Amino acid sequence: METRKNSNGLETFMEHWGRVVVVIVTLLGLQIFMFFSNLSGTPWICVCVAGFVLQISGAVLILYAKIPVYRSGRYFTFGIKSVPESLAGFYRWGWRLFLFGVVLSLCLLLSGQ
Repeated sequence: METRKNSNGLETFMEHWGRVVVVIVTLLGLQIFMFFSNLSGTPWICVCVAGFVLQISGAVLILYAKIPVYRSGRYFTFGIKSVPESLAGFYRWGWRLFLFGVVLSLCLLLSGQ
């Protein structure tokens, strides 16, 4: 089947470099796992504080983007379409920061603390 006209760039890349990408991702994942499993003491507290700061700052950005919606009397709205278009960037970045903080906090469960 000819797929050249439909831009098969990723398909060709994975055909030639797929195994290398899998090996690199696996090694990176193992390094991250080893980092969090050996974490203890002061570095553990620093990562915990960083996770909480990311979660709180993400929640503040989400709240900042949702204030006009709350002022209009709509309290149970979900998704990016509920916020004004000018504040959509704050909403997206708020969720990104918040979820990264949650992932960081969940990774702390791997440690021996």
